[in-house]
Amino acid sequence: MTVDIYGESLKAFLSPVQKYLEDDRISEILINGPESVWVEMKGTLYKTKAKFTDDGLLAAARNIAQYVGRTVNDERPRLDARLPDGSRIHIVLPPIARCGTIVSIRKFYPGGLTIEQMVNFGSITKECARLVEALVLIKENIVVSGGTGSGKTTLLNVVSSFVPNNERIITIEDSAELQLSQDHLVPLESRPADEKGRNAVTMRDLLHSSLRLRPDRIVIGEVRGGEAFDLLQAMNTGHGGSMCTTHANTPRETLSRLESLALFSGIELPLVAVRSQVASAIHCVVSCARLSDGSRKVTHVSEVLPLNEKGDYRVQDIWIYNQTHRDQDGKIHGYHTPTGIVPHFQRKLLANGFEDMTDDFFNPATWGLEAPKYFENGK
Repeated sequence: MTVDIYGESLKAFLSPVQKYLEDDRISEILINGPESVWVEMKGTLYKTKAKFTDDGLLAAARNIAQYVGRTVNDERPRLDARLPDGSRIHIVLPPIARCGTIVSIRKFYPGGLTIEQMVNFGSITKECARLVEALVLIKENIVVSGGTGSGKTTLLNVVSSFVPNNERIITIEDSAELQLSQDHLVPLESRPADEKGRNAVTMRDLLHSSLRLRPDRIVIGEVRGGEAFDLLQAMNTGHGGSMCTTHANTPRETLSRLESLALFSGIELPLVAVRSQVASAIHCVVSCARLSDGSRKVTHVSEVLPLNEKGDYRVQDIWIYNQTHRDQDGKIHGYHTPTGIVPHFQRKLLANGFEDMTDDFFNPATWGLEAPKYFENGK
């Protein structure tokens, strides 16, 4: 009953944006102070006419904090929280927020997207999706990367859905967003420190615990700290088929990002040794992007090769999105295509029963496509 009372109270405080909260077409609500409210719909931001008062918006922020059992005030002016329906909320109070109280609400959709829906949206093709599914089934270690708002978590959900139902999956998240449906799922969520700075449970803590829970797969929502090194160690010591997301715009940048994050762990290793760990642990990078017209695409499925003789990363793109032009309405056109490179993991695919993934599968001409001119070729 108490939860219902708080829920009704929360609706009252957020009444200026209630219709957007109830609109399934809206994915995000961005309140930049009392008189600037934006929403995201189909990847595009629109300014609304919704307005709060200064006191009303501040009261809404405090009510949200109270609803989730947390505090937001002058001493703790930032709050990252998750509502019971799964929606993510971030709050920043003045004077840090110079335009007034800021509230960002990323809505949660139970069930998430399916691979069939992504194909229908044009985010990926059936052939590229089949390749990604095969990589999951042969237990390659995969990193899903992309920029802000590119759909990394959504894509990781889809990629993780290919894991067989009989495998034990440990998920580790800073704030629970993954929606896996397999039977043997063990979800773990980190916990921030209390007001006295105590009792925090970090991502690294959870990763260490996961290794003692007999995982078949480890899936990390987003790697953004020193846990990167622990994940690389796990991947390099027999925990195949692990997956994570990280913030990077290209496959090559993804490896550099993981390298930097691994160094945050405080390890004392030569740079080339850390790079070697990254290159040996990560087998594939699946990159996604939100294009300037608001559409979201899987842009790369790339293979990571051993370091070259100079100690630099080597990446070869196996499947990419080849952007061709923008029409007069601003819509971006292009097509997903193999690059023509036959990956080293082809042998593993064929050995595991993917008999259609011969050289022809990776040839653009097989699919009636023009070979792209620009892609990473492993050098």
